[in-house]
Amino acid sequence: MRSTVPKSPGTPRHGPPWTAAELRVLDRHVRLVLAGRLPSPRQAVACCLPELERVRQQARRGHVRTWEATYRALLERIPPRFRQRYRRPPSWMAAEMRIVNRYAQAVADGKYPSAGEAAAACVVPLAELRRRIEGPQPCAPIRRSQSSTYGRIRARVRELGVPPTWTHSSPLERQVALEWTERYWRTRGVKPPWYIMDLADLMRTELKHKGFDRTQGFCERVLARRIRLSRRQRAAAT
Repeated sequence: MRSTVPKSPGTPRHGPPWTAAELRVLDRHVRLVLAGRLPSPRQAVACCLPELERVRQQARRGHVRTWEATYRALLERIPPRFRQRYRRPPSWMAAEMRIVNRYAQAVADGKYPSAGEAAAACVVPLAELRRRIEGPQPCAPIRRSQSSTYGRIRARVRELGVPPTWTHSSPLERQVALEWTERYWRTRGVKPPWYIMDLADLMRTELKHKGFDRTQGFCERVLARRIRLSRRQRAAAT
């Protein structure tokens, strides 16, 4: 594994090179992710940042590491064969779909007000199922995101004849979504590339600072819809 974040043409640097002490912190959190003790690289960053700040204060020098820079550095230190499992999880199993169908039926029965609420609850039994399948200490465990679970539940709810419930955004939220959509296109040439789930996590943080409490799944869906629209507009303009 490389000790620093590689530079590529056109890729901005995210601060000075990482020190040995900082890299030890990163490597420890990478091992926790691969051992399944942390669910994802994004969660590892949340645990990693306070430790990096303590390392900087103890050294009485250094650079304040941002969320973006830490995430990129940590992701680079995960072996590529494991990194892809976070990006491209395998097809849904029959056992997973039985859980999805159960929660979709709960939405149809009125036990959940929307597919989004059901998805937030559904990811818990899905994770427990994966733990049973992969063993007590899986390497780079597969986790179904709330966004992908929402899509499965929503499709099944529509098959059951239940009309979808829509959550409308305010003008300020729509403006934030447009800004992060532009950020998505600006980062297409960055290596490793930024994905919708990464940008949605940052978008959610910005919305929270502006007084809007939105879920990760909501931000991913809004961004995905905006990106699809902008892709069509770009294709029509060429």
